[in-house]
Amino acid sequence: MPNPDIPYNDENRAKSSIKSLNSELSNLNPSHLVILFEIDLNSLIENKGINLQNEAGNIGIGTTGASNINVNDGVLRFHNNTKILNSFIVWRGKTYYPAPITAEGFESSTKGTLPQPTLTIASQSDTGVDQLALLKNQIREFGDIIGSKVTRIRTFAKYLDRRNFIGSISNAKTSIELPQGYEPDPYSQLPEDVYFIERKQTESKTVITYQLSSILDTEGTKLPKRVIVSDKCVWQYRGIGCWYQHADENEKDKDYTDDKFPPILKKAEISKLSDGDGYGLPEKALPIANDKDEKIVTLLPSGSSINDLGLWTNNKKYEIGNAVYILKDKIKYYFVCKKEALGSEAVPPNTEYWIADECSKSLTGCRLRWGSSKGAVNATGCTITKGQLPFGGFPAARKISQQ
Repeated sequence: MPNPDIPYNDENRAKSSIKSLNSELSNLNPSHLVILFEIDLNSLIENKGINLQNEAGNIGIGTTGASNINVNDGVLRFHNNTKILNSFIVWRGKTYYPAPITAEGFESSTKGTLPQPTLTIASQSDTGVDQLALLKNQIREFGDIIGSKVTRIRTFAKYLDRRNFIGSISNAKTSIELPQGYEPDPYSQLPEDVYFIERKQTESKTVITYQLSSILDTEGTKLPKRVIVSDKCVWQYRGIGCWYQHADENEKDKDYTDDKFPPILKKAEISKLSDGDGYGLPEKALPIANDKDEKIVTLLPSGSSINDLGLWTNNKKYEIGNAVYILKDKIKYYFVCKKEALGSEAVPPNTEYWIADECSKSLTGCRLRWGSSKGAVNATGCTITKGQLPFGGFPAARKISQQ
């Protein structure tokens, strides 16, 4: 009989387990197929800042005695194999709780479409089923569990952990007949089915049904995740990925409060980019060129220099060389004054008074701002240093001539 205490990364043991599993699959009288479910709520509890173990204690379950449950990993585990074990099932050292949960539609077809299984949870009494009660409590609290990961695990009863049959588990039957050919083996399981809860399909007083989808078929997911372009950058200029943007003086606050935080980082949902002071953004990122890679300073009268005045206002008089920005979708769009005027008379992007700071989305445009010799950025304390271009294109994707 295999020793279940052998680590799961034992290659020889894994090969032996695969042979045993294939033999059992082809057996005319196989051991009972056990189906286990895991519902991972981590994506929800992290966004909400919730500790699932504390939530269990708050509703009075999983705190004392035999019903003590451990959900510190944010995963709820169930099984519906009440015909074999009307009690807990232990698999790979993890405890799975009996619950009225069914899942259908995992079968793949040859039509090229991905399966969309359904997960049905009965709303009958939760007495004695602590994890199910906790799941339903979280559904009520969150309003839904859309986005949670659901894993279906399948193995045979003969491979279950020894604890299921020897030395009893709390609430288990006092004596359980060992499966035919019993050989506990943590390696012997069919490939896991991993899906995500996409939407609530039906809900009534007795049942609630969720539709699942593959990670490749979730709403809003596109492949490839990033378009391969040979000579054009795909990042948003002065936005996430480009990072050519500095924090204003009133945003440079060590407390990183919501009202004093660079909009570009708030949009990226990043608290800070380095362990030291600062945000990892350049100290200064002045307007440098237009979309034709013409330096703005060369388009101004001789002797002019660029002076950043911050956010544009309509009651201020602007002089040649004054740089202002307008904020849209938390991105700063800069303009440099080329003709003196009052703000109310010259509203950006009026080309008679302003030169727009735009990137050509080329390596040249990126190098003008970040290059080691031509760079205009003052990168003190910046995550991206001079010479390290954050160019979002793929120069190697260009087809090479065979001449």
